[in-house]
Amino acid sequence: MLRKWLASLWPTPRTHSDASNRANRPYKVVQIEVAGQCHLDCIFCPVAVLEKDPSRGNLSFELYESAIAPGLEAFDLVYLQGWGEPLLHPNFWEMISLAQDRGCRTGFTTNGAMLHARTVQMLLDTGVDILSVSFAGAKADTHTSLRRNSNFEQLCQKLETLSSQKQRGGYPGPWLELHFLMTQANLQELPDFVKLAKELGADEVVATNLAYTPTLELDRMRVFDSVSNHDVPIEILVQTEQIAKQAGIPFRSYPLVMDCNTLVCDSEPGESLYISHKGETSPCVFLGLNPNGEIARYFQGESHPTVGVSFGHVSQGLAQVLEGPPRRSFLAPLKERKDLSSPWMHFSIQTDWENHALPPPPEPCRYCYKMYGV
Repeated sequence: MLRKWLASLWPTPRTHSDASNRANRPYKVVQIEVAGQCHLDCIFCPVAVLEKDPSRGNLSFELYESAIAPGLEAFDLVYLQGWGEPLLHPNFWEMISLAQDRGCRTGFTTNGAMLHARTVQMLLDTGVDILSVSFAGAKADTHTSLRRNSNFEQLCQKLETLSSQKQRGGYPGPWLELHFLMTQANLQELPDFVKLAKELGADEVVATNLAYTPTLELDRMRVFDSVSNHDVPIEILVQTEQIAKQAGIPFRSYPLVMDCNTLVCDSEPGESLYISHKGETSPCVFLGLNPNGEIARYFQGESHPTVGVSFGHVSQGLAQVLEGPPRRSFLAPLKERKDLSSPWMHFSIQTDWENHALPPPPEPCRYCYKMYGV
């Protein structure tokens, strides 16, 4: 769940904000897509796979400054990530600063192409808390076949430079996560990737799933399944965990077997918010892909398109969006699922809950792999 994920992200005190000032904030994370474009052409990215939207661009800095920043004090973590490369935004560091001014932790995910010397120094000097870098293999050929236009050797060199400067300067952060997207094409390289991450000076390795598959071809690339069988390579994760333990680097992996009893996905939409580069607010990065139209989706080999979800535009004010009827309506089924799973509810109703089916999640979530814990 998101709470455990957040707790594991930053093991040392941060410099820009006091943890006690964030303890009672009502929401954990706001994820903001500051840039809608990217220099890579990853085969699993919906922006690359689906028809390109010519209107995809950067989030207006004026909108961020006037409509988003004033409401950031409600969040513990401001995470600048969407379907584009955040470092492409010309006002990226100003956005980080505005979030820090409101006592928020800050972080972002990058493809690493723009981690040049000046960017690395800015990372260290500004005190960004979390930096996640995306990989798709432990070997150059594998990585670049999936993350096209990425330079594997240069990426590794940049991370070595970052880790070296961080250590030499005694900087407390950023906490460097290397994310490995597990697919049928690269899973065998996961153990070697942990070794590579250790060499590059990473603080943690996270193995993620291909949880959004807009085409049948991509759906066939996922490694998880609905049941544990010989086709689910769980032994790879066991081997990787052993190697990580020996190397002394934290390793987390998403499950490879779906769980139909998952109460809510790890996006925890009751405790978070997603903002697209157009300023539309949604429960998560998937439903925010096209908040006012249809979203292509495959689930276990079958097409199950869904309608995007918008809680409203940030120009209404974040408080209005967070407390408004659209968001309350979306969250109601998730709250019911949590309430009915409570041991106190079990005791008070005295029902045979062993055989009680959970109420369905919100309609747009019913064919989403994240609602099955993967």
